[in-house]
Amino acid sequence: MPELQATASTLSHDIIAVNETRLNFNGRHLPADVSLKGCVLHNIDKPSHSNRGGGSLIYIKGKLQPQIKVKRVTEKLETLHLTIQPHLGQTIKIVPVYRNPTCTAIEDEEFYDYLDNILSSPHKTLIMGDFNLLQIKWTTRQSQAPGSKLIHLMNTNSLQQHVNKPTRGNNILDLVMTTPDLSINGLEVTDKIGDQMIDFSFEVQDSNTRTQHKQVLDYKQTNFKLMKEEHGSNNYEVLMSNNNAKECYMILKEKIATATKHHIPRKRIRPTKILPSFSQEIKRLINARQQSYRRQTIPNRTVSSKTHPRCRAVKRTIKSTKQNKEITVRAQAKTNPKSFYKYVNDRRLKRDTIGPLIDSEG
Repeated sequence: MPELQATASTLSHDIIAVNETRLNFNGRHLPADVSLKGCVLHNIDKPSHSNRGGGSLIYIKGKLQPQIKVKRVTEKLETLHLTIQPHLGQTIKIVPVYRNPTCTAIEDEEFYDYLDNILSSPHKTLIMGDFNLLQIKWTTRQSQAPGSKLIHLMNTNSLQQHVNKPTRGNNILDLVMTTPDLSINGLEVTDKIGDQMIDFSFEVQDSNTRTQHKQVLDYKQTNFKLMKEEHGSNNYEVLMSNNNAKECYMILKEKIATATKHHIPRKRIRPTKILPSFSQEIKRLINARQQSYRRQTIPNRTVSSKTHPRCRAVKRTIKSTKQNKEITVRAQAKTNPKSFYKYVNDRRLKRDTIGPLIDSEG
């Protein structure tokens, strides 16, 4: 642990997770002995009759407001389910894992069902740790049992696995998996603290930052006359002489891009508005419905009896949320007329404005 503390003091990491710590906080070690400055410590003491202790640790900077949801521990499996809030209103789930290589098929089934339940909510998720699965061929993403169960979980929930270098010997046993909406940058496998260490970063965007307006080409305002004149002034026979087909294509593409830049103006379009009746609960139900549909399309899989109620729950929730919103707006129409007119204007269909019938040339 002194080596870990010395390494952590030289790095500016916000999250540090450690498997197989061999620590025992039941009388032998104290949390103060392994604490890191500015970090919140969460630990697991693996049930063990040996004096070596065991378990896992995770350090998270206090500024991320970590909250532990579930601590799940068996003789062969250790899992923590935590959440962090990098920005206001933004939640990311962190799930450190240790799986013993001697897990039975029943234990694996319960373990992956537990992970599948965590992934059922719409939040961004990071799952990392020691899975001890030698059977998986990550180049083809195929495996025999017991690795096939993890591959099935990844395919069902569209998980991405980012470790592509051996972590112990010639095997990739330590994994870093994320949902598609969470990207990993600069992942490296090093040995800074004696054993293998996976170093990576992920970026989160503040949802409260102002959204930039997207710019697109405004073809209605294009000056086609000047654009044709510019194209006509180019002697393509001379420009493309002694060039192969690819080079001729690149010359033509460059000339078209230049003319487009000169004669086709750009216009800003507003970002898509989110309906005021849309809530996080509706988003969660829609994601659950989509996951049920993906599971239903898997060959040789029994359709769950929960699939159809989930579909109906989305419709009912959207309808009731919309009705409640309209009741609230109607009740506050006199005291808060701006809210009433804003809701009415948001419900209007967008109409294109009519341009001038007579231009400068008549």
